[in-house]
Amino acid sequence: MNLTQKALLLTAGILGSSIVHASSAGVSLNNDTVKGDIDLNMGAFGVNGGVTHNDDENTSTAHIGVTVEDSDTSGPLQAGLGIRFYAIDANLDSDTGNDDLSLALALGGWYRYTLPAANRVSIYGSVYYTPEVLALSNLDHMYTYEFRAEYMTMRNARIYVRYGKTVTVYEDNSRKEIDKGLSVGATVDF
Repeated sequence: MNLTQKALLLTAGILGSSIVHASSAGVSLNNDTVKGDIDLNMGAFGVNGGVTHNDDENTSTAHIGVTVEDSDTSGPLQAGLGIRFYAIDANLDSDTGNDDLSLALALGGWYRYTLPAANRVSIYGSVYYTPEVLALSNLDHMYTYEFRAEYMTMRNARIYVRYGKTVTVYEDNSRKEIDKGLSVGATVDF
């Protein structure tokens, strides 16, 4: 069973949890990359997970994380700070085709600002960074970020245009840029 299948199985298990107050799941894609995320809101904190597969770079990532979130969602700003545990399955040596698995503990957070004058429109952003001290295997450091312009099409669904990038830098100074560029996506709350 490869990393992507394991991450999807883990995500399905988390989805089946009955202790959550509110949940959202989303997917975004472009020609080269597909990305799926899930966020389980448990009151003052959230549990999230996701997978990304980039066909051009022959790379997959999976993450699971915990964030402390603002429990007052009545205002225009929502935010969360936390940690994510990443597993990166990258093809670093294209001659042999060997996959290299790296692990990382990233620190960061997310925010969403809903425009008061246009309450269906929001701006979302997230950033996570792994310094060298929290990177395992042959990974030196990594960072990932995304920005989205969202439109609430229904009470429980949003569509968005997203710009994001994940950069992994290895001990031999090689680097991979995964999930880079524009994509379109949607999230559903349930």
